[in-house]
Amino acid sequence: MNNLNMIMGRLVKSMEAFKGSKPVINKEGILSVRSVCRDPEFEKYNSIKEYLTEKLVQNGFELASEDDILEMATKINDLLGDSDTYTDEFAFEGVKSGFEDIGCDCDYVVGKKGNAYVGISMWYEKTAKEPKFVEVMAI
Repeated sequence: MNNLNMIMGRLVKSMEAFKGSKPVINKEGILSVRSVCRDPEFEKYNSIKEYLTEKLVQNGFELASEDDILEMATKINDLLGDSDTYTDEFAFEGVKSGFEDIGCDCDYVVGKKGNAYVGISMWYEKTAKEPKFVEVMAI
C-alpha cells in the first residue's frame, strides 16, 4: 500500500490538488482519491486529455494500451468485486457520457509504470470551468 500512497501523492500534488483531497477507495492494492485541481498551468493546455497526459508523463508513466486498460479493469473488478452498474469495461466512458449529458467537460487518461496502473479523470461545468474536480485511481 505504501507504493500506491507515494504514486498517489506525487500525482495529486502535481495537479495542485493535495489540499482537501479525500480517499474514496482505500483498500489493499487499490487507492482512489478525489479532489479539486488548482493548477494554474491547466489553462495552457488545449484539452483535459492533453493536461492529464502531461501529468502522467511528468510522473514517469506511459499511456496505457487498450490491453493494459482491460487488465487494469480486471484487477479493479478482482479487488472490488464485479458490478452491474458499469456499462463499459472501465466505467470511465459511462461516467464521461453522464457528465457530458449534464453540461460538463470531462475526460480521462490511463497510465502504466511497471506493475502500477493509474487512471485520472477530470470534470468541470462547461461555462464556469470551476471547480476542476479530479479523481485518481492507482492499483
